[in-house]
Amino acid sequence: MLEVIVQNAEDAKRAEAYGANRMEVVSAISEGGLTPSYGAISEIVKSSKLEAMMMIRPHSFSFVYQEADIRAMKRDIEVAKEVGAAGIVFGALTKEGKIDTALLEQVIKWKGPLKLTFHRALEDASDIEEAYQVLRSYGQDIDQILTSGGTDSALDSLPRLKRWIEDSRRMPDSFQILVGSGVTSANIAEFQEALHHTDYHVGSGARAEGHFASPLDSQKLATLKAHILT
Repeated sequence: MLEVIVQNAEDAKRAEAYGANRMEVVSAISEGGLTPSYGAISEIVKSSKLEAMMMIRPHSFSFVYQEADIRAMKRDIEVAKEVGAAGIVFGALTKEGKIDTALLEQVIKWKGPLKLTFHRALEDASDIEEAYQVLRSYGQDIDQILTSGGTDSALDSLPRLKRWIEDSRRMPDSFQILVGSGVTSANIAEFQEALHHTDYHVGSGARAEGHFASPLDSQKLATLKAHILT
């Protein structure tokens, strides 16, 4: 499963045409990805048959949220349902750097049948292994964890990612690992040699010039897909 970041309808059309399996829909990628507008997510869902995972992240200051933020997030989850998104991408921490389980439980309730990916807020946890185990206790309500394994580039956390992937294979009814951050067509073979994995998340690594100002690149997506399938 190859998930590609998209920001607009043209991205969505290209992602489908070039063989991606799913889209993560964000705005403000320079801020790490924030909640897209109602108009943007509506157009993207209408423009592609791919499953759309809508980012639920009201600001980029931290992964700690106040009451007004939480009200906005609840409304944005309702929007995801209204426009036909397949799921949401969410993560939250307490001021102490722990998983915000109170908010996570609210989001699980609010999302209903939507899929849930817990995003790379995990990388900002004070103790990533402890945070991972906390998320495991919610494994039947979380579909995937998007993670680099605790480093800026997932290539630098291959041993941990391998261990977590093996853990997820032992518990197929719990969440799966979605490897992301630093994944490109140039290094996917290295990832696969180490991980023999199935689920990857790609951002600028799927783009023609390697940055979000350029369009998705058909050859790069083809290379990524070819390695994942083998």
